[in-house]
Amino acid sequence: MKPISKFIVANGAGVSTLTASIDTRGFSYAQIVASATITNGLHTTAANTILEESDDNSTFTTVTTGLSQVTTSAATSVAKVAWNVDLRGRKRYLKPTVGLAATAGINVTAVLSDAVDQPSTAAEAGTINVAYL
Repeated sequence: MKPISKFIVANGAGVSTLTASIDTRGFSYAQIVASATITNGLHTTAANTILEESDDNSTFTTVTTGLSQVTTSAATSVAKVAWNVDLRGRKRYLKPTVGLAATAGINVTAVLSDAVDQPSTAAEAGTINVAYL
């Protein structure tokens, strides 16, 4: 069996902006979903809710996503924003930055899929422990 997914979770409590860097090496697709822990609207400016990419995890450029950010007050069970990214031809690192209209908790989950090679260590799988059954 070849594992084809990797899950990455970042969260911040009592913050209005959360930024997370995601190493996408070895994967073809990513879905990045951001949500708030309480009902809270997104910032309306692109500077507060953006997706960037980098080859060196240091110098990032903004990815044109085609999303038009609007203020929303959807329930906590509804994602605030989701990016579905075809990683082929993209730079190695993605960095979502998600801003809320007020201080709250923010969760960002990334699911990387269609792996080129099976991870051989827990670190490559993005975990502390891994088992292949």
